[in-house]
Amino acid sequence: MMECTPSSNFKEITRHTDYFKNVVEPLLATGCEEKLCEWMKKNCLISKQLLCPVEGCGQEPMRWSKARVIDRYNWICVKCKKKLPIRHESFLADLKCDFSSVFTAIDGWCSHKLLTEFSDNKTYRVTVGKRIYSMCASAAESYMKNHPELGVLGGKTPDGEDAVVIVDVFPDGSMTLQPQNNNNYTKKVLCVADTSHIPARVWTQLLENSYEEDQSKIMDIVIAHVKPNSTIVTSHILYPFIKNVQGYSEVINIKTLMTFDPAEHQRSLKNIETIWATTVETCQQVQNLSPNAAEQLLWELHWRQIFGLDAFRYILQHIVQYTNTSSQIVISAPK
Repeated sequence: MMECTPSSNFKEITRHTDYFKNVVEPLLATGCEEKLCEWMKKNCLISKQLLCPVEGCGQEPMRWSKARVIDRYNWICVKCKKKLPIRHESFLADLKCDFSSVFTAIDGWCSHKLLTEFSDNKTYRVTVGKRIYSMCASAAESYMKNHPELGVLGGKTPDGEDAVVIVDVFPDGSMTLQPQNNNNYTKKVLCVADTSHIPARVWTQLLENSYEEDQSKIMDIVIAHVKPNSTIVTSHILYPFIKNVQGYSEVINIKTLMTFDPAEHQRSLKNIETIWATTVETCQQVQNLSPNAAEQLLWELHWRQIFGLDAFRYILQHIVQYTNTSSQIVISAPK
């Protein structure tokens, strides 16, 4: 069982561990096909055992056999000689490219690279790359949806202090000092940041209406995603709607914090801008996306903040879980 630790932020994903470079990439070299298959079997990326599907063969266990195919190996039934691809009954079965292209694309997604950064411009590879990126994003979304506890922030810090949780909204709040042309941003995103994590752990959710119309929804989101006994800091936009929410140590208007700043400085806002930098970038990206695609990108943001430092290993496991509900892989939830 693997222990999970909080990750770097969305823009620093290139710092994820060298697991791909040090462990996987050497297995993709010519002549290492058997070692690669053993590694994939160990990590449940291909079946550990297959029984012959031919009727009347008695469910004979199949074994590996070298073959002149792209994967260099097949499953073969010793009794009836039935052959199956080595990737049979795995998520790899529908990806029509070699293993090197698959894992390079997955690593590219983990590193937040554009497909063009490692694609050789062959149409089929770009197409397959898009499918792999989509599969990674869907697996991350599915994992986060199945672990709603990871979206509950704040509470008490390990030192017993009240966690400081910032609640704000893009683009109308105080998330950035840069002037925003709000007419260009049609999607409003409610954002919650737990500053007891370094970097801050963030939860985001799209809003549909005006703040007045969504007031009840805003309060429900805060209650659902911020643990009691947290100290909430919020912008002047949202303060009227959540100032009376019950169960929290204190609800503070950001303007109150600014009164403690040195004259002619915006230290509080600059610190807050640093906390929100990655989230603001993502909120800008969702503006040109469909509602479903926008929500998936926000789920991806949540996933990367938790698993980004070891993204490659975790996304492989989450892909297996996403594509095979009977998977026996167990991943412990982050603390």
